[in-house]
Amino acid sequence: MGTLTGKRIMIAGSGSGCGKTTAVCGILYGLKKRGLSVQAWKSGPDYIDPVFHRKVTGDKSGNLDLFFSGREGVCRLFAAEQARADLSVVEGAMGYYDGIGMTEKASCHELSMTLELPVVLVVNPAGMGQSVCALIKGFLDYRRPNRIAGILFNRVSASRYAALKPCVEEMGLKAVGFIPGQDAFVLKSRHLGLVGADEIPGFSEKLERFYRQIESTIDWELLLSLADSARPVGFPEEPAYHREQGIRIGVARDEAFCFFYEDNLRYLERMGCQTVCFSPLRDKRLPEGTDALWLCGGYPELYAGDLCRNQEMRRAIRDAVDSGMPCIAECGGFLYLQESLMGESEISHEMTGVFSGQGYRKNGLERFGYIELSLQRGRLFGQEEMSVRAHEFHYYDCSDPGSAFLAEKASGEGRWMTGMAGDTLYAGFPHIYLEGNRAFAEGFLKQAVCYHKKRVW
Repeated sequence: MGTLTGKRIMIAGSGSGCGKTTAVCGILYGLKKRGLSVQAWKSGPDYIDPVFHRKVTGDKSGNLDLFFSGREGVCRLFAAEQARADLSVVEGAMGYYDGIGMTEKASCHELSMTLELPVVLVVNPAGMGQSVCALIKGFLDYRRPNRIAGILFNRVSASRYAALKPCVEEMGLKAVGFIPGQDAFVLKSRHLGLVGADEIPGFSEKLERFYRQIESTIDWELLLSLADSARPVGFPEEPAYHREQGIRIGVARDEAFCFFYEDNLRYLERMGCQTVCFSPLRDKRLPEGTDALWLCGGYPELYAGDLCRNQEMRRAIRDAVDSGMPCIAECGGFLYLQESLMGESEISHEMTGVFSGQGYRKNGLERFGYIELSLQRGRLFGQEEMSVRAHEFHYYDCSDPGSAFLAEKASGEGRWMTGMAGDTLYAGFPHIYLEGNRAFAEGFLKQAVCYHKKRVW
């Protein structure tokens, strides 16, 4: 048995848009300024917010997802990385009790109970007077037990905070402080979430100005005291696994392909693989000795013209997939494998042409949420039967999204056909998380080993 110990805390929220990511960035930065090493996490399947964490801490962030990994999986992931830091900070997703459908499954609440995370709830009281106290009271009493321990108010003045603080303390909670209304560090949104951290001019300078505003408005000692109150958690150790040596996996990572779970890289490296990043925007060829490809999601539509102009890379990708090099192409990577893709200016640009479809923008969100895929046609990485847990979130569609899998919403609210499958290929809009799909991961690596042997022999 393993035991999870150490300082840890969750920054959750009353709902999306309350200021969690802003608060977490400021807190991570403030803790670093105090000489602490911090390991950051995001609850759920979000792949954008962890980039902000990494930008602030200079270290990798990860995802803690109960739908994908289950209780034992998230405990192992958390424990493996926690030892590297003085403190772990987990950013929640959506509202504290929001899970799959109208349930608490895979919610921040369930994760905080699983990892015994003391929770600081971020609340923006805009448009409310005393009603904000009723809101907090509702969160506190909605489910018992819970791990809500403190409240952090966002976008309030010092005088408003002074009036709210006694109300919070009367409920038995800690008033951790407040974030004043400010324009120094405003994170803007785009159709798939926040605008990327690397796209914000002067990010470091803006973060420093923001920290100077909250340095005296957050009770840092109280925050650390709450993190230190976390109770130990026991969990089974991970069973032994076979490591593949010498396998090189080319991973597309640049401005166009930026949606990637760091935990997938960690998993591949733990399995003995070497991950080598390359840019479909700028590189002319694949990394030398590539045995498999991972084309992740992102914003290829914003860079469709540049991707089109890089004919050498488009040809290299098409030749690699056609030669049988194992490939995972999810969402934006799937669009890159189409014959064409419509850019933001509604002009179509040639892509790799592995598939004959055309990618195009829809008027609204096409798919969103957790899904379960079951293979219906053909084989996936050499297997005739496979179920895969995945996540979809995209505004683009394709004239031929595939029909190899039956996709069913985890909430039970819909089902459809999607995706392409082959002995050496997975391609489709759903994003895959390897820690929660070991059969999928092992099948992919087995095909990479076969390709490697053919290549070197």
